[in-house]
Amino acid sequence: MPEIDIAIPAHNCAAWLDNLIQSILQQEVETWRIVARDDASTDDTAARLAAWKQRLGDRMMILPPGPNLGMVGNYDAVLTATTAHWVMLADPDDIWKPHKMMVQIAAMEAAEAAGRDIPIVVCSNAEVVDDHLGLIASSYWDWVRMNPALYTSVFHHLVVENPVLTSTMMVNRALLNASLPMSGAASCPDWWPALVASAFGRIICRPEVTVCYRRHSQNDSTVPITLSIGSVLARISSVHTITERVVKQYSVQASGFLRRYGHLLPAADKRTLEAAGSLYSIGPLARRWRVLRHGLWFGSSIKNVGLMLFM
Repeated sequence: MPEIDIAIPAHNCAAWLDNLIQSILQQEVETWRIVARDDASTDDTAARLAAWKQRLGDRMMILPPGPNLGMVGNYDAVLTATTAHWVMLADPDDIWKPHKMMVQIAAMEAAEAAGRDIPIVVCSNAEVVDDHLGLIASSYWDWVRMNPALYTSVFHHLVVENPVLTSTMMVNRALLNASLPMSGAASCPDWWPALVASAFGRIICRPEVTVCYRRHSQNDSTVPITLSIGSVLARISSVHTITERVVKQYSVQASGFLRRYGHLLPAADKRTLEAAGSLYSIGPLARRWRVLRHGLWFGSSIKNVGLMLFM
């Protein structure tokens, strides 16, 4: 079995870190090494990492402490320090199902049969749970109203919305070489590699639920814009704020992607990125026109209603 690096960027996650690493120890695969970094936590995260390093020895590498780099910067640092051909990403507050590694290794091996130099992301579905692992939703993709098939085949859908959840991600070295560094351009450490894979390689979305994705008060990501028409009406005062944040997020990232890779992209993809990148700096009527003209839609009609009403 090939060696795999598991990237764990840690920040104020002492309450959950043990659960994650214990779930990694329960995997059917043993040829892994953890690469972790504490991002200037103010809780006991550094101490928990040190305790696990003492227990795991050479199966764990902790990067030297340093300044707070933020979510994307911390992932940049950890992923840059990995050396294995295959790398799995792991958010410290989530828990892996025992079959996760085997499912994703099989998918990656099949995808790389066409060549190890093709940038590839393998991802999968997840359960959504609360702080105490109570079930919120049995399918992350259903919860956020996404059909992953839309995003694996159409680049412009991925520009505005990402079905790839960090803790379900496995990437190969070709993708890391193409996508790092992310700082200064990426909005999210899962979205940026997914864009690179969509533009220059492949995204493989497996239907298996391989992770318990924990939602709690310290999550960096936003709650889905809309879950139903009823929730739109109930949350009407906050939907505009959430929509503005999402539009800014993908607008800034689209501009960064165009700067980095524009010379390698076909003309249609460049036009999509130019349109998406301009959205946050123009007025609401012009925004709506560009969304319509360039097909910058979410994968859900309910979300698109919210987009057109509140952006």
